[in-house]
Amino acid sequence: MWIFALEKICSNRHFQRNLRSIICITFCLLNMNLFAQSSPEAPSLEFVCELKVRLKAPYIVGETPHGMRRIIPIIGGSFEGPKMKGEILDGGGDWQIVRKDGVAELEAHYQIKTDDGVTIYIKNTGLRVATPEVAARIGRGEVVSPSDYYFRAIPKFEAPQGKYEWMNNAIFICKGIRNPDNVTIQVWKVL
Repeated sequence: MWIFALEKICSNRHFQRNLRSIICITFCLLNMNLFAQSSPEAPSLEFVCELKVRLKAPYIVGETPHGMRRIIPIIGGSFEGPKMKGEILDGGGDWQIVRKDGVAELEAHYQIKTDDGVTIYIKNTGLRVATPEVAARIGRGEVVSPSDYYFRAIPKFEAPQGKYEWMNNAIFICKGIRNPDNVTIQVWKVL
């Protein structure tokens, strides 16, 4: 008897239409769940070191076809991390272009020397994005919260064979913090 009642319900057009809708919605929800689970996982980061870079006053080249060019001498400093520490050597520089929109394009070349005597070359390219007001405050040497500007870069290391050659075979990112008397560069290895 219950079989006849089930056949009568299933033959009802309204029931069939609702059943199709329920199946379609269920299928869509299952696919959304599968898609959410298959989103790629972001890479992890491993802290490498923090550099405290001492600078001299910039040399101003002036307006060029690319923007306002300035060169900031790197005159020393120190660095420390879980696997390395040492000094930043005098003789580097940051060749900057300040674009018409106020964004500073950074390209720094310098070298560090570890406490065990290994010299490592660094080329660091990045951006510092700040409102004109924040950029003026930084330029005057005021303390400005790092949350008020965006200062990120990609350092590339060249190390000789040996203890630090792992630095030649990885991608790194860094966060810059402009202080009145130095620039702090926090470096992470992308895993």
